[in-house]
Amino acid sequence: MGARRVLSLLFLLLLGTPSLASEQNLSCHKGIWMSVEKDPRRTFNWTTEKVETCDSGSSCQESLLMINAGAETAVLGTKGCVTDGTQAITYVQHSPPPGIITVSYSSYCEESLCNSRENLMELWREEQTQGTQEAPSTTPYLHCPTCVALGTCLNSPSLPCPNDTVQCYQGRLQITGGGINSVLEVKGCTSITGCRLMSGIFTVGPMWVEEICPYQSLLQPRKTESGAAWLPVSVWRIELVLLLLLH
Repeated sequence: MGARRVLSLLFLLLLGTPSLASEQNLSCHKGIWMSVEKDPRRTFNWTTEKVETCDSGSSCQESLLMINAGAETAVLGTKGCVTDGTQAITYVQHSPPPGIITVSYSSYCEESLCNSRENLMELWREEQTQGTQEAPSTTPYLHCPTCVALGTCLNSPSLPCPNDTVQCYQGRLQITGGGINSVLEVKGCTSITGCRLMSGIFTVGPMWVEEICPYQSLLQPRKTESGAAWLPVSVWRIELVLLLLLH
């Protein structure tokens, strides 16, 4: 009788009971956020009442992409289970001030409901984004259409650029993954060159960011001692080729 009871216990342990299996499942907060805010540090609230149960071997994640142009900031966020990735916290400032500011954050954790961040007070760091909080000195030589919007900008006022910006950026970001499938249009002054708003990094947690710049960027002209402006070198080369072809 005793041997039969031991065999029965071993059989149950090998098969696993429903109560033991459920204890091993990881639960994560689930939700997405897409908005354009005037002051995301004070208005953004990332709480969610939705919870999902993850497959075996998964982790919880919460990821954010924040882009500021002019007076507004686009915030795209996702929480939920993720099947790949290791436990880590990543914070990247892709394009720093002055001009357009791009920041991303992602956190992977392995305890139930650990993806519980509620706001941006620690992430949208004032000392690193103070170019948007103060009135910086501007240059009279470069004005750029400025906006950030989900979909398409309906209004892009031409604004003077801060000192140390080098070009007008005009691009679209296709963002997919983590329950998000959205297009973000961004225009404004920037201190980076080329189509590199994401600085060559195209994954933010489970989100994939495809950057498309259909418009030619306008480089800031160099000022000569007499006050005249130099055109970019590439423009001079094009004019020289045309002159040679005409003659």
